[in-house]
Amino acid sequence: MAGKRLASLLVAVPLILSLLAVPAGAAGAVGVTIDGTPVRFTGDYGAPFLDSAGRTQVPFRRTLEVFGCTVSWDNPSRTAWAEKDGVQVAVPIGQPWMTVNGHRVALDTAAQIRDNRTYLPIRPVLEAFGAYVTWDGEARQVVVTTGAALVRVHFLDVGQGDAFLVRSGANALLIDTGNQDSLLKAALARQRVGRLDAVAVTHSDDDHCGSLSVLGDVAPASALLVPEGLPDCSCKACSELMAAARTEGLADALVELSPGDTVRCGKFSITVLWPERLADDGGNADSLCLLASWDGDGDGAAEWTVLFTGDAEAEQLDQLTDKLPASGVEVLKVGHHGSKKSLDASLAERLSPKVALIGVGEANRYGHPSQNTLDFLEKTGCATYCSDESGDVVVAFSEDTLTVSTQR
Repeated sequence: MAGKRLASLLVAVPLILSLLAVPAGAAGAVGVTIDGTPVRFTGDYGAPFLDSAGRTQVPFRRTLEVFGCTVSWDNPSRTAWAEKDGVQVAVPIGQPWMTVNGHRVALDTAAQIRDNRTYLPIRPVLEAFGAYVTWDGEARQVVVTTGAALVRVHFLDVGQGDAFLVRSGANALLIDTGNQDSLLKAALARQRVGRLDAVAVTHSDDDHCGSLSVLGDVAPASALLVPEGLPDCSCKACSELMAAARTEGLADALVELSPGDTVRCGKFSITVLWPERLADDGGNADSLCLLASWDGDGDGAAEWTVLFTGDAEAEQLDQLTDKLPASGVEVLKVGHHGSKKSLDASLAERLSPKVALIGVGEANRYGHPSQNTLDFLEKTGCATYCSDESGDVVVAFSEDTLTVSTQR
């Protein structure tokens, strides 16, 4: 289903295991840089090495303290603990798992004791704190990026539903939750998310908000964002959404949004475009439509834009195109799972995305996405990713480049 890929778009190969997986026993020293600064390891600390699974293990205390964590060691349970910005990670020695704020996350290797020093697998541990971790094979360096330089949109595979994670530095916003609890929990665990600044629910359909009540089990949110008027809607779906909000303790942290409102997520400025008012009992036509703009160099002009549309279709999107950049948007979350009414030829041309994202379940009974919608997107020259084929999709932003990677 994927459309044409632009030559200017960097598309990473699928990430199935660790980004730091290299041949076990490969010769030469392994280094670590954090935001461009090498971490110095003296004899007292020990040195990074590749374990038998080909994963990079790093000295626990030295690496995590340089990263900015508070660290401790529990001797009875043989567990290394690290905490930063409200995220707490516990890694037991010899176990193929760790916990992030109490939620267990599977590992493809295990922490270990070597020469009386504690070593941890660097990628999953630092990603739990929101870092971006890659491997530079030529330099044999683990490259860690943190802070404001780290900007990504994660398209989470939650089956026939939507869930998007916007991350900028230490800030995280979830847009919709899907309705399959286990898939949402697994997706957030894959992305090492331990807390959320807020969760935005685009509308009250179950496949967009049905898993709100389990967020606290893995990634508690500090606020709930909804379209203005939704809490007062008496329909069954809106009433159930508000009941879930009360269960999660979010009813008192609820923010109603209307066109022109702006939400900040790190360096992302997210502007509300739709709905003007509720006209569909909180249904598809009432979906929050959000334009996320990233101004990486701070000159007041956005380098990249992302349009989130919930289940809004062409009829609604046609009414807000005058609020979009004249050149269109770089990343489009296709409305209503790519239904036949989600786009038409003129709207696709007006939006002209470089990347289109469609959340669908495998062999779903709705026939999503429509072949017509895929054809419209292909004619614009964009790269189209469907969650049933691509799994999670991560769009990473820098001032000059969009990089897209998939995780299945």
